[in-house]
Amino acid sequence: MSRAPITERTTNYGQVGITSQPEFERFIPSGFRVIERRSRIGHGRPRFDSAVLGLRTWQVQRRSGLDVEVYPADESQVYRPVVYRDGDVVESASYEQPTDFDSSGAALLQPGDSAMQSLRVAGKLFHAPVRVISVIEEPETHTVTFGALEGHPEKGEERMRVTIGEDGAVHFELRVVWAPNAWWLRPTMPWFKRIQRTHHDRFMYALTKV
Repeated sequence: MSRAPITERTTNYGQVGITSQPEFERFIPSGFRVIERRSRIGHGRPRFDSAVLGLRTWQVQRRSGLDVEVYPADESQVYRPVVYRDGDVVESASYEQPTDFDSSGAALLQPGDSAMQSLRVAGKLFHAPVRVISVIEEPETHTVTFGALEGHPEKGEERMRVTIGEDGAVHFELRVVWAPNAWWLRPTMPWFKRIQRTHHDRFMYALTKV
């Protein structure tokens, strides 16, 4: 477990942003696994907007049983990534101050924010530090990407996306590229995969409750 302050930790994998790249599956590093899931969580623009707000306030994680302590990025470090559409760059990377807030006036998660996620299993507390890699807002999709930091039992990245289709159907999508990081994971892999699968199951429907 890294002892450095969470805001000073670096990601524990090399290909930052891999889950959002076109044809990402062509560039999966050796030893990494891919998980992709999709579930329908409602219908209509109000349902989409509510799910987006839930995604931006850590409700996927919190409503799935994780404790989440957020460490906001310094305003000068908030990074807006390159935005691709149909393989072309439509927005260049930039640094901006956070401007998005919920109805209570609290800032929504922003690129550069860090969070310590905690989960107690069989009486033991596990920590999983992450950083918000990117937030991509479009009329029919809203995507947040999280990267694992030093001290996380896994290494890799999670992309969570809320979409609304032409028919009004709202879906939640999860894409994970991961590999074991902690020394104890390999001998306990069957057990760990069950825990991971359970939490991914909870992720898929967490936003139906917001």
